[in-house]
Amino acid sequence: MEFYKGMNFWDTDGEELSPPLTDLIIQKAEKELGIKLPHSYIELLKEKNGGSLNYPDFFIGQDKERTSMDYMDGIDFEGVERGIGILKSAKWTKKQCLSEGLIVLWTDIHTWIVLDYRNKVEKPSVVYFYEDYLSEDMQWKSVEIAPDFDTFLSKLFRGSTLNPKNLKPSYGRKKN
Repeated sequence: MEFYKGMNFWDTDGEELSPPLTDLIIQKAEKELGIKLPHSYIELLKEKNGGSLNYPDFFIGQDKERTSMDYMDGIDFEGVERGIGILKSAKWTKKQCLSEGLIVLWTDIHTWIVLDYRNKVEKPSVVYFYEDYLSEDMQWKSVEIAPDFDTFLSKLFRGSTLNPKNLKPSYGRKKN
């Protein structure tokens, strides 16, 4: 298992390069959203404005359940459709009856990874929302993944969590 340490965040194999992200685009996005984006998120978007990740996995909850997000949204551009994009966060979260103040980094509609600005904080936490299918009315539940975006980045990893030395040999195969 290899944790993200500040290099090679984006998977660029076979993907189109996104248009360059300028300070003006970032300022417009922050003004439209009414928030200040985390500095480390902006720096990642300056490398590539959203896309597939080299470090897609992380653990959530007390049980340390392995979860992944295969991409992270960037800032939408006029006339360019790139998935949901953070500027469409309010529209999509409202449609799903989620709270205001959530900036969507990734979703598959049933689960969401967001920057949580509900308390109008300068450093938003990163929260995982999921539909609770066990409740009668399928309420949304949430788990904080990290208290801020930098901590979230440090929790991202790739690779197996299994130690091959701890695995038992298969049936019918002799261990050498």
